[in-house]
Amino acid sequence: MWKLSNKNVVLVLAVIFIATNLRAPLTSVSPLLESMSRQLGMSHPLAGLLTTLPLMAFAAFSILSPRLSNRFGLERVILIALFVLSAGLLLRPWFGVSQLLVGTLLAGVGIAVCNVLLPVLINRYFPKRLGLMTGTYTVAMNLIGSVASALSIPIARSMGLGWERTLALWGFLALFTACYWLLCQRLRVQVPASGKKEASGSRRLGLWRHLLSWQMTLYLGLQSFMFFIVMAWLPDIAAERGIGAGTSGIMVGLMQFCGLPFNFVMPLLAAKVKDQRWLAMMAAFMSLAGVLCLFMDSAVLLGLGGALIGSAAASAFSLSMMFFNLRTNSARQASEMSGMAQSIGYTLACTGPALFGWLHDVSGGWNMPLCVLLAAVAVFTWAGLGAGRNVKLPEAQASEASMAGSGEKSMYS
Repeated sequence: MWKLSNKNVVLVLAVIFIATNLRAPLTSVSPLLESMSRQLGMSHPLAGLLTTLPLMAFAAFSILSPRLSNRFGLERVILIALFVLSAGLLLRPWFGVSQLLVGTLLAGVGIAVCNVLLPVLINRYFPKRLGLMTGTYTVAMNLIGSVASALSIPIARSMGLGWERTLALWGFLALFTACYWLLCQRLRVQVPASGKKEASGSRRLGLWRHLLSWQMTLYLGLQSFMFFIVMAWLPDIAAERGIGAGTSGIMVGLMQFCGLPFNFVMPLLAAKVKDQRWLAMMAAFMSLAGVLCLFMDSAVLLGLGGALIGSAAASAFSLSMMFFNLRTNSARQASEMSGMAQSIGYTLACTGPALFGWLHDVSGGWNMPLCVLLAAVAVFTWAGLGAGRNVKLPEAQASEASMAGSGEKSMYS
């Protein structure tokens, strides 16, 4: 049994608080987008930037986050990222379109850094509880993200806050989290450094030469690719088959909520076995079954398809977070791996919905785009089988510390 001391509770809460800020600021925007566009006079392409700017920030800053962490320290970079996130969220609702876009971009930068470094933080403070803590943070992240999407309209309209104050609420949550994390750092206990030296900067690029790195990257990237495509286009697929907007909205909700149990269970299962290929195959099977359901005209089967793809994406995301720690030799290498995979993964997520829509326009239907999804499932399956093997990335030839300042241990350990 894991006995939670007061010190451990403090850090568990910190992980949960950080996780609650990684999806809700984004999922809360889409339901309010029509009101925002009408009030600010935004065109459809400009309004679309509000959803694509964060993904672009994810792609750009995911690759930079490990370098920032190595140079300035993991905890310090997370703290700065949280303050950047809160500044962006508090700025975006109040001063017109330009500030809305700038605030959205700043929020995306803060989330990108925390996305990459939170699994590394768990590796540092909870090395013997990777599965439990990974499940806890992914559930918190996705649950609050789903709740934010569902409650944005009721908060804005029923409580009379409008879209501005509704969006600003998430800025106050981010600011509270930043202050809480600052308090955690004030309580830290330092111990003498271990004397290990950081690996040279050239070693960071070694990950890109290994097949296992690319399998982990594609596994994470393709789950994002498929999830964002289906999330964006499922209502249109349903509409062309005579299914009403209310029903399609329920389908999209199912995509998010059905994945929550898998967010928690998959890391626990992955931590108990050395070989995770069978877990990767479960996600691949759900993806395949989900895409096949999308070829059908039945509302029940379309809803089932969305639920299966949402469950597969949740499973693959949680497994990917585990792979970053299980397939690497140090927290620093895990950080580099997380940055590589999330940078390429969110690049795929950016391009997926546009590519899918273009294929629909070119072909005049949904069969060709869905066949591309089937091809993506095939590569996703191959990547999962590779990433799930009980192997590790090669260690750097130079001695490698866990992270900058890795000799420092926390009172929470």
